[in-house]
Amino acid sequence: MKESKAYVKSSRETADRWSGGLTWNEAKSLALKGWKEGLKEVEKYQAKISPFIAEKVLRHQQVFGVSGYNVDVGCFLANDPECFISRVYEEQNYPGKIFTIVCSISFSSAITPETIIQRGAMICALIDAIEYAGHRAEVICNWAVSREEPRYYRDGNDKEYGWFEVDVTIKKADQPLEMIELAFCLAHPSMLRKIMFSIAEVEGWSDFARQYGYPATATNKGDIYIQEVFSGEVTDDKAITWVLTELKKLGVDLSTS
Repeated sequence: MKESKAYVKSSRETADRWSGGLTWNEAKSLALKGWKEGLKEVEKYQAKISPFIAEKVLRHQQVFGVSGYNVDVGCFLANDPECFISRVYEEQNYPGKIFTIVCSISFSSAITPETIIQRGAMICALIDAIEYAGHRAEVICNWAVSREEPRYYRDGNDKEYGWFEVDVTIKKADQPLEMIELAFCLAHPSMLRKIMFSIAEVEGWSDFARQYGYPATATNKGDIYIQEVFSGEVTDDKAITWVLTELKKLGVDLSTS
């Protein structure tokens, strides 16, 4: 967050749509307080994913008693006073696991703010689904860039030539899920184009690498690594399928058949 003496200081430039429409001070405030408006996008995906999870994590059991919502005819004819049936939900206790989720926010300049927001909202919904299913998630926000564009360099094969990488743990496994904080870090363009750029300026990278470098692959990929998968907006159905597929890879099988 501190000021730098860098010549290239994109993080402090006037607010524009590309960087999330925020001034530096506004971006800094959201980084500290969270992005409330971003929850609307996250909730859109949560609403579509939750039924799959609820079906798997919760199950209903029939309980007989002297009152309830339905009557068991056989018990009633046998004069059993506990002939009423109630339905209660019981949580299925699966052995919880801890997953490290590394989310890359290394976007090229051509990636639109809409794509960043959509992708980040899907990731937030994925993290929420993992925790709802009884597991715990450690979430790392990653920005890795290389000095040169060829894939050889962006894959980290010659880091000595020019490499800059930042890992920010935005949620530890034992911390509660604060979606308002994740929404800013993973879904708001200013996390990269204001906050991360500011780090690069403080460290001298912005004056060393052209246009802050080229999007590169994270060194630590954790249990699940999410890189810049989408080059444009995708339909909600495809987004939901992606989230459910990633959950299944982790052993969180949400099939309801």
